[in-house]
Amino acid sequence: MSGMSLDHETMWRHLRDLLTRLSKVLDGNAVMADGLDTIAELLGADRGVVFLVQEDGVLQPVMGRREGRAADPLEREEISRTIVSQALETDHFVRFDPAADTLTRSTKSLGIVGALAAPLSTATSSVRGVLYVDFRDRRRIIDEHHVDFFLTAATVFGLALEQHARRQEVREQLEEARANCVEARRPVSYNDLLGFPSLAALRKEVQIAIASPAPILVLGESGSGKTMLAHVIAEHANRRPVVRVMLGASDDLNTITSELFGHERGAYSGANSRRVGLVEFAHGGTLVLDELLNFPIDAQKLFLDFLQFGSFRPLGYDKAEPKKSDVRIIAATNGNPMAAIREGRLREDLYHRIAHFVLEMPPLRERREDIPVLAERVLRRVDPSRTWTFSLELRQLLVSPKLTWPGNVRQLERVIERARERAVASAPAGTTLTPEHLDARDLGSTAVVPRPPRSSGDAPGTRWQALQSERANLDDEETMLIRETLAACDGVVTYAARELGVARTTLSSRIDALGIRSRPSKG
Repeated sequence: MSGMSLDHETMWRHLRDLLTRLSKVLDGNAVMADGLDTIAELLGADRGVVFLVQEDGVLQPVMGRREGRAADPLEREEISRTIVSQALETDHFVRFDPAADTLTRSTKSLGIVGALAAPLSTATSSVRGVLYVDFRDRRRIIDEHHVDFFLTAATVFGLALEQHARRQEVREQLEEARANCVEARRPVSYNDLLGFPSLAALRKEVQIAIASPAPILVLGESGSGKTMLAHVIAEHANRRPVVRVMLGASDDLNTITSELFGHERGAYSGANSRRVGLVEFAHGGTLVLDELLNFPIDAQKLFLDFLQFGSFRPLGYDKAEPKKSDVRIIAATNGNPMAAIREGRLREDLYHRIAHFVLEMPPLRERREDIPVLAERVLRRVDPSRTWTFSLELRQLLVSPKLTWPGNVRQLERVIERARERAVASAPAGTTLTPEHLDARDLGSTAVVPRPPRSSGDAPGTRWQALQSERANLDDEETMLIRETLAACDGVVTYAARELGVARTTLSSRIDALGIRSRPSKG
């Protein structure tokens, strides 16, 4: 590259061109590639490299150009690190001239006869790095106009990269918010969730709660549909977005405060950028506190203040007036709040503030008549192209009191989806589910899944496989029964054997054979 002479008109014309290019491509590597090519072309530089300081403090080359193309990894390293480091450490422009400066090992070996380096930084200093170009042709003359252009280009570069960093930060924040938004998941309608005769009383309470902005506490076992109920209430009350807070992921007060209320850049070690808290994301909508009883007691006071006043302060926020957020709170738990208050795990004042309405989703075993309809909806959702039916035997099994459904609706969905997969594997054109498509391990119950009678004419291999399947189911049921009995007997094998009506040595032998790891040493 020969470069070109510079007068003010030429310099500013090319600077406008640089600004135009950068403004069109403020995202990704195109920013640096296009900008470096413009700088190198005008100055006649041999190489141009952009270095950025990473989170761990390491100065890393993130873009290198040579003669209008991407520099390969070796070419990106063939520069003077001494000059680059000097620009970063002093936060000032560095110009290397072999006639006036001491040659370093790299400048000697690489034949560098001139180099310019300028720090890349902005007022917020969220981007730190260095813009570097060097020259290997002794005929190249760099005058003050070239230096002026380079310094101005470095300022433009810093602003462009700052804008890119801000966009990236916003993008990450949006991804974080989307990950916590219930709306991003499969929606459920009011009728699909509550349109059952068994839920008539709950439906009346929900209608009253929808008309009020007051907080709600939803009780219910895991998998019963508490989060779905929160979404339905928010949807019908027109309180969106619906943002979900997964409580209990950390006991650290700063981490919890940052997640809920956000933090300012520099609020603590490692806080390299501003973070918007979930409370702020949920402004105008609904904040769902998932598993309220997992909320650490130290953090409950902070949240109580927000509930009372609607104001909050992100970590490191130093303005006189706090921030405000208008959100409706729906808390959920599968535990017993009153027991948690007695045990000191839940503040009583927080409970009374949240439990303006208390709604309870009943477990699936208390609404067995709804199970076939719920199961059919699962099939329509996962396989809408076919019309599936249930055999009479399967319907009888699904509503049988032998199945306790500890995982509730979530467990039912998994059971039906897996049954469909087995049915398709055995008969791709089939559309009927039967008990033989179920698996006792999916049901999580001691109930025996009925099997169709085997014909004595079946091939030995078929009969053998059927026996192995039944043996596996029996082993699972026996394991579950032994564990339940041991738990009821405080782990004393002697007492458990007495309850089961077997000899202690027999029970010990079965514990070993079944590999029950939780076998206690007592008794």
